[in-house]
Amino acid sequence: MCLNNSDNAQNLTILVNTKYSRITIHKSTLKALREPAFIQLGYNAGKRRLMLFGVDTPSQNTVRIRLNKKGYCYIHSKSFMEGLMSVSDSMKEQGTYLLKGELDKQLTAAYFSLSDVERCFDCADKGEEK
Repeated sequence: MCLNNSDNAQNLTILVNTKYSRITIHKSTLKALREPAFIQLGYNAGKRRLMLFGVDTPSQNTVRIRLNKKGYCYIHSKSFMEGLMSVSDSMKEQGTYLLKGELDKQLTAAYFSLSDVERCFDCADKGEEK
């Protein structure tokens, strides 16, 4: 369900690999964010959500989108992953987790609940959608 109550809800997914401190952003998520040039990462400890903001100009704490051959974007950050794991009850073990999100078109942002993560064994380290 989209936060903006639109009829064309997107299938927003990312993979979080805690072992390699890597976030894989899938094609559908990048497309829903209007294929931005940069991503700004954040998390809300109180609401236990990971947030991705699509932006077109670089600023502090943004990461340039670099797509691999399959159209995925990988973001590596050990410090961000440590902070993310500290606010998530579900991502304590090293592994790969699938997060499903909601889109806020007005903010060009996607929100992913850290309370409702799914351990992903068959897509570990591959960066592929489940």
